[in-house]
Amino acid sequence: MVAFYTLTKGEHPFGEEPDRLRNLLDGNAVYLVKLKDTAAKNLISWMLSHDPKDRPSAEEALKHPYLQSQKQQFEMLCKIGNQPEIKTRDAKLDVVRTLNSDPKDWRSQMDAHVLKYLSTDYLKGKTFRYTPLWTDCLRLIRNVKEYWNDRPRPRPEVFYVVGDPQEYFLNLFPNLPVVVHTIVRSCDWKERSDLEQYFK
Repeated sequence: MVAFYTLTKGEHPFGEEPDRLRNLLDGNAVYLVKLKDTAAKNLISWMLSHDPKDRPSAEEALKHPYLQSQKQQFEMLCKIGNQPEIKTRDAKLDVVRTLNSDPKDWRSQMDAHVLKYLSTDYLKGKTFRYTPLWTDCLRLIRNVKEYWNDRPRPRPEVFYVVGDPQEYFLNLFPNLPVVVHTIVRSCDWKERSDLEQYFK
């Protein structure tokens, strides 16, 4: 509650008296709507979970994207995009289905020329087909980060539109780190050796 008080300059997450105690007992943080930053709202909501078992430890809270640098957020997305189940689009897994539950086509947020450039292996003369699934978005982000410095520059104007891949993708999908972090922290993926640094 101290974090909420600080972020809102003196507000109480459970509202005003005389309803505050009832809201507190019900776990109804009515003033969360006052937080406009999606990442901050997600973190505070997690910290105020009605069941204490659902609340993060101090260490876990510090791993939340709101308190992480852009570099750390981007690395988390890339690591998750490199998980075997993401590569194979394993729809049997709850975490994959949840990541793909947003019906919005992420490709529509990208310039078509940029998407084609980032999807093409110019050395092999092959274009990869990324589907509207958000796991494919994570896969693209991972692939671009992994091979960016090796990428030929046949279309320099598009290359410079992207500039720094980290900055480009985080500006394009600003809420993606929070969404992905929220989904993954609720499953056993957070225990994986290559992911636990982003969650524990």
